[in-house]
Amino acid sequence: MVVWSKRFAIAALVLFVVAEGYLIPHTIGGGPSAIRPHMIQYIFVNYSLLALWVFIWMFDQARIRGANVWPWLPPFLFAPLPTLLVFILFLQRPQKVGG
Repeated sequence: MVVWSKRFAIAALVLFVVAEGYLIPHTIGGGPSAIRPHMIQYIFVNYSLLALWVFIWMFDQARIRGANVWPWLPPFLFAPLPTLLVFILFLQRPQKVGG
């Protein structure tokens, strides 16, 4: 994969884990949300369409390299960004030539 570097993918994965480790404890608590419902709907629609676009890209990259993308679908549904980054690292490993 020419566009992605291993350093970038690993750094982004580590940054994601650190951000989640910081944010999850801060989201546990009471009180009403200050986010309006239409903003939540807007965020959900954008996130869903972006996730669909990324999975189509993953499908295309796997097809080009002769890999199977369907085992990546369940983790992608629960955690798209880390799954994408691990998928990128998976596709960058050396390929076996011949069978």
